[in-house]
Amino acid sequence: MRKFLFFVMAAVLFCGCDKEEGGDNLPCPVTEVSVPASSEENPVSPGSSVTIQGQGFTANSEIWLRAITRAADVQAEVTDVTATTVTFTAPDVSGEQNILLKQDGGEWILGVLHFPEVPNTPGGDEEEPAILPTRISHVRVTWEEDMTFVLRYTYDAEGRIVTITETDQQYNFEGAPDESFEDEVTTIEYAPDRIVVTEPEGAQSIYALADGRTTAITSIPGGGVYLSDYTFSYDENGYIAESTWVENPGGEYSAESVYTVIDGSLVRVQEKESSQEWYGGNAIYENDPVQLNNLNIDLFGMSDFIDETDLDRIYLFGAGGNRFKTLPVKIDYGEDGVTTYRYEMDGEYISRIDKFQENELTSILEIFYEE
Repeated sequence: MRKFLFFVMAAVLFCGCDKEEGGDNLPCPVTEVSVPASSEENPVSPGSSVTIQGQGFTANSEIWLRAITRAADVQAEVTDVTATTVTFTAPDVSGEQNILLKQDGGEWILGVLHFPEVPNTPGGDEEEPAILPTRISHVRVTWEEDMTFVLRYTYDAEGRIVTITETDQQYNFEGAPDESFEDEVTTIEYAPDRIVVTEPEGAQSIYALADGRTTAITSIPGGGVYLSDYTFSYDENGYIAESTWVENPGGEYSAESVYTVIDGSLVRVQEKESSQEWYGGNAIYENDPVQLNNLNIDLFGMSDFIDETDLDRIYLFGAGGNRFKTLPVKIDYGEDGVTTYRYEMDGEYISRIDKFQENELTSILEIFYEE
């Protein structure tokens, strides 16, 4: 996680409280305030950790962000506070923001932070991009060492996926063992309050629905296969907000993830400290404002495309709340490296996505459409 710590910044803004903001003109209780430097060129990323130093913070210190150009204040989540520092998670705000300290019944401005400007992309008050009419018939996924799989989709009258047939083309040659020719079929059944997904081995996942959104996934083992359990929650705009994951059997490993969505695009996935260390998942997304997520199948639902989150389980079947409006061109996993994506188009439709890890091509997703 990128931390804006005052002692590792080359440039730091030193300031004092603005006494005019204090309740009843009380003097600011915090002195020797040091705010990390930021600018339009070097903004604070939403979801990052920010530390302010000073003398006089208390356990009831609150940090709020107040936009320079409008009056709405946004409270930040304070993650740590001592008498000399307060650390908070940068909220989903944009542009220039005053840092507002609320403490002991008063409020004071500590300084200013710059956040990324919201890009002019489809979202906000604009209409969501229309879903293109021609449906995906199948995709071909090629991994390293020529491991190739084909996934074919069939739909019901409402356009929902009802079967996924997977063919492993690695063994699709004359003389291969007979069992290697067997396709694996996953079936999906829909009801108003649930979705039932049955895997080829017989294991099932039960998706509990509320207002068309998945709130939980409960697994039933089958054929020696154990699937994980999940819960999901959504923000006031209908986008994913948090998820939990519990490994089966036994539930020995678990993780909690928080999702940051700005203007309809996913910009960050961050795991809570309570998550298991090995699980990973912290990521910052860089999206292409013109690369719309507008195919009939939500591409965030294809784990071979975005395989570092649990969202494929809900978006593939259109049960993950609002779909993200744009697609990423880069995902930064910090110490775990950077993944980039290159898109090829056939008119309005995506025909191929190349996935690179540290500039090395690792997989190719080819998309084919119904006639």
